[in-house]
Parts: sequence; C-alpha cells; structure tokens
Amino acid sequence: MTTTRPSAPGSLTYRPDIDGLRAVAVVPVVLYHFRVPGFGGGFVGVDVFFVISGFLITSLIFGEMRAGEFAILRFYERRVRRIFPALFTVVLATLAVGVGVFFPRDLLRLAESAIATALFASNFDFWLQSGYFDLGADLKPLLHTWSLAVEEQFYLVFPALLRLLHTGKRRLLLSFVTALAVMSFALSLWAVSEHPSAAFYLAPYRTWELMLGAILALGEFPQPKSPLLADALSICGLAAIAWAVFGFTAATPFPGVTALFPCLGGAALIYAGATRGAIWRILASRPFVFAGLISYSLYLWHWPIHVYSIYVSHAATDWVWTPALIALSFGLAILSWRFVEQPFRQRQVFSRRAIFRYGSSVTAATLVLSGLLFAVHGLPQRFPAGVQRILAETDDIEPRRHECFNRSAEDVERGHICTIGDAKAALPTFLLWGDSHGDALLPAVDAAAARAGRKGLFVAHGRCPPLLHLSLTDEPTGRCAQLNDAALKLAMRKEINKVILVARWAYYDQGEGYGPDANEVRHLIDLDPPATPDSSQHAGFARILERTVLALLKADKRVVIVAPVPEPGFDVPEAMARDALYGTGERQILTAADYRARDAFVLIELRKVHIKYGVRIIDPATALCALDNCVLRRDGRPLYADHQHLSVFGAMQISGLFTQAFQDK
Repeated sequence: MTTTRPSAPGSLTYRPDIDGLRAVAVVPVVLYHFRVPGFGGGFVGVDVFFVISGFLITSLIFGEMRAGEFAILRFYERRVRRIFPALFTVVLATLAVGVGVFFPRDLLRLAESAIATALFASNFDFWLQSGYFDLGADLKPLLHTWSLAVEEQFYLVFPALLRLLHTGKRRLLLSFVTALAVMSFALSLWAVSEHPSAAFYLAPYRTWELMLGAILALGEFPQPKSPLLADALSICGLAAIAWAVFGFTAATPFPGVTALFPCLGGAALIYAGATRGAIWRILASRPFVFAGLISYSLYLWHWPIHVYSIYVSHAATDWVWTPALIALSFGLAILSWRFVEQPFRQRQVFSRRAIFRYGSSVTAATLVLSGLLFAVHGLPQRFPAGVQRILAETDDIEPRRHECFNRSAEDVERGHICTIGDAKAALPTFLLWGDSHGDALLPAVDAAAARAGRKGLFVAHGRCPPLLHLSLTDEPTGRCAQLNDAALKLAMRKEINKVILVARWAYYDQGEGYGPDANEVRHLIDLDPPATPDSSQHAGFARILERTVLALLKADKRVVIVAPVPEPGFDVPEAMARDALYGTGERQILTAADYRARDAFVLIELRKVHIKYGVRIIDPATALCALDNCVLRRDGRPLYADHQHLSVFGAMQISGLFTQAFQDK
C-alpha cells in the first residue's frame, strides 16, 4: 500500500497509469469492507498492491544499483517518509477514538494491535488471534495494517539481498527473484489448505506476489509493439481482476491459486502500460490518478471508520449510512494526503535526521500510550458502575478453562484431563466430550453430576467437534481425528457408561460461522467416506454424526447429545452495556423462529438419531426460548459471555436439564 512513484524497469520514470492502477486496487477493497453488494472479492485489491509494490521498489533499487547510487540508509529514509506519517496519524487517531468509544476489553485488544502495528508485526498479531475465542474482524480497527507489516518485513531483507547479489548483471538477480517467487508460491499452495490463517497473514506465503512485480522490473521483456496489443493485454488484466473482485467471496480459498487472478491481472496492466494505449489513457486520467495518489491514506482511514461506525450502531451498515461513511473515508484520505503525506516527502522541510527522529518519536509514543492503556486495565472507570458490572460478565467463563480445555490427544492418552462432578465418587462413569460449547456447558453438567453423585471425565478442544474420523479445512489434517480417537478410547473404558456430546453443531453442519465470525469457513472432511458419498456438507455431517453414535452404541454406551445452544449472533454483554449507556435497544432480541431456522438441519438430524437409536437429546432451547423469543438476560445479567457461548451464570440456568440424564443408569 505504499506510494513510491518510480515505474519503468531499472529507471525512475513516473508512470501515471500505475497511480491509476492503485485506484483500481483500492476502491474494491473499500467497497468490500463497507459491504457494498457485488464486491464479495474486493479484498483482492491488496494483492494488486503487492504486485505494484514489488515492481516499483525493485525498479527503484535496481535503477540506483546500475547507477552506483544505491544506499540502504537512503532506501529506509524513503520508506519512513512514505509509510510513517499517514500510518501513525491513523494509529494515534484510532487510539484516541478507541478511548472514547471502546469498552475496556476491546480497548486492550486495540492497544495490543497498536503495539504490533508500531513494530510492523501486526500480521503476526492477527494471525495469532485467529485461534479460538478471537473477536470478529469488525472489532479490530487496525486489522488492515497486516498488509503493511508483510511489506515492511519483506523490505527489511530484500534490499540487502539484492545488494549482496548485485554483480551488474540483471539475469543473476532475475534468477534469484524468480526462484524466490516459485518457492513462496509453492509454500502458499500448501499452506492455503493446511494453515490458511498463516497463508493469509504471513510474509513467506505472500512473497511471490511482491516477486511477481519484481520479475517485471528485472525481466528484459520486450514491451508490446502496438497500442492495440497493449490494450488487449490490459483488458485481459482488468478482466482477471474483475473476475476476482466480483466472483470471489470470503469462502474462496485464498491466497493460493486463486490469488493468481488479481496478481497476474495487475502484472499484465503494469507490463502493457509501458505502451500507451487506450486503457493506459483511462488509467492515466486525472480522476484515476488522483484516486491512486490518495489510495494509501484511503486504505488506512476507511477501515477504522467502518469498525467504529459498526461499534456505535449496527444501523451504520444500511444504505443511507454506507455512502456517507465512504465519503468520509475519501474526505479524510484527501486531507491526510495533502497535509500529512506530502509535507513529509519534502527534504527541504524534513531532513534525513529529522525524519528518523520523527519515526522514532511516533513509534515510541504509540508504544507508551498503548502500554498505559494496559496499565490502567482499559480504563473501565470511563463508564457508569452499572455498565461496568455488565461488561464484567464477559469474564464469567468456566474457571478451569486453562486447566481443562484444549487438551491434546497426547494429554488425553496420558490422563492429563479434568474430572468433573462428585469428587467423592469412586470411579468416573461418564464422559463429557465436545468443543468450546462443551467447555461453556461444563459448569451445568458438573453441577448436575455432583447432585446425582456421579463423577465424569472432560475432553474438549476449540473448533474440534466430537465426531469420529474427520478433519476440517482450516486445521492441520489429523489433529481433530487424533484427539477424537483418544477420546473414543477413553469412552471405551468399562466404567464409562454414558457419553455426552456437546458442540456448536450448526457451525460444522453449515460450514460457516454466524454473527461476528460469519466469514469463517470450516468444512468437514470425511476421513472414512463411503464408496459413493453424497458430497454435500449436510450429508457429510449427518453421516459422520451417525457413525459416531453407532460406534458408541455398539460399545454399549448410553449416548446423550446436547442440541445447539441458541446463538444471538452478537456480543450480548456488550449489546446490553451499549443499551445501558446509549439507550439504543438495538439487536437485543433473538427470536425462537430465527434460532430454529438456523439450526433446522441439525435439529432434524438429532431427532432422527433419537427416533432411530434412542439417543437422548437435551435441548437448551426448552429452557432458554420461551414463546417467541429466546432469553438473553436474567435479573439484569447477560446469559452469554460473548456472541455464542453461555456464561457460567447462563449455563447454570439449564443445569436442571441434565438431571434426568444422570438418573439413567
């Protein structure tokens, strides 16, 4: 997302069409983030920027090398001038608004992101956050800085490597860059299926996109001989980008092979632009060039505006507010470009020493201010006592989570798991087996078992359903399968006569999240499919569920399945706190009809196994959904700790549903 301007291979010639290409890249990103219909793949604009950046930076470095003028210090001076002013203006403004708007937990997350951004490590931060219990993207105002981190990490190493390899021969550098691109692309192909979050956020899996531009900069490719040929290539490039922008969705595996469309499309436009055709004239026109010039600031400003607008009021996503917010993004981008970006590029205004002092100062200021927010625990004192009490309910989670939850297959095999229920009982006679919803319901099961004088074992891992012989598309093949095999061996113990299965069933049945994690895609992979399987997600879920039930029944175990907990789809404590603070009353209702509709297929399948095999089904909705609506609060307290998990207080409201299950022998 940089604004470096040299363009032609090995030269410093300015090409306005590349600024126009920046406009082609940034506008889809903005429209995608503001959820404008039709731009489901707008996120690929970032990949076009990577190609542009690789081309421009390599052209600059190689041009200076050929002239014997390249200096590492001057290179980084330019990076600071171009990157730091707008970036830290946005970061500090985002922190300031966060102090006024964000609740303490979210403010601390923001402070953490600001620290990572200041150190150009935000891609690592957001990658690590992509594990379980992570907040949705709409609560991360600095999420978009991951792409800057990828670029800066790459440019910490790449110039030095080129300098070491430079012999005055373009071909040696071209061979090196091509090999680097091939290796990175191969890694991306592997990681997009095995480690998708890492493939998205980390530099080794994105390097090939930058190197595609570098190959253009170093390659001695003959430019198109005629404007007609250049236009044909440009149209193909635009078509490839458009295919991705309008055809991709959040469910599209990415980057990997699919990233070739925007990247090759961008490369084609850069290459064809060396010959001035009709498409060149369009991209080089004043509207496109101006949008390209402000693209860096526009990229930086638009996402925090979106996040804060959603945070204050979800009504900000409607058709009235969206154009206004997009206009605000453009307005701030223009001001930022004119009064922040441009002055810092003038050496007569800011010398090299001044610019490095500035860079050190704003970095230190960001780190200190973010650290202070941690020191004051997110400033909960900003809010009335009643709001503070509601927000405190987000911490009302199962107290032994760190001790009992997310155990590995090795932990289970070694017996490093928790016992629940009546500690005085001689032997464990049941197994509670699940994912994070199993952990959330542990207090309810624990209390019911204790009342019945029963002791049990607990095995649960986030985003790993208690189903046999499966894997999932966004986790390393084998982890869930190994854990569930270990749990099954545990269930096979002679003293264990009952197995309770708990999971976020609709998540695995439908293959996608709901609410803040609606964009998360997680398809089941059947590791033991029949000869002619029905390939649909519903059929696969039903088949794997029945397989698991039969395996337990054949071992003479009584099976209890807990039906889905109604999911509000929004953070209940924060919605209640926002209502108490602002009196919005928005999104406070979850209708029973909406819950039943979302979980319809799962409920049908659970009814089938109940009728066919006598499996007991415990339905939390019988206690949580009365008449038309599901209960989200009781006695002024939220029943949920977030947008889907019951709090301990909420779980205890349904503890009585397990009483009869423990009375069965």
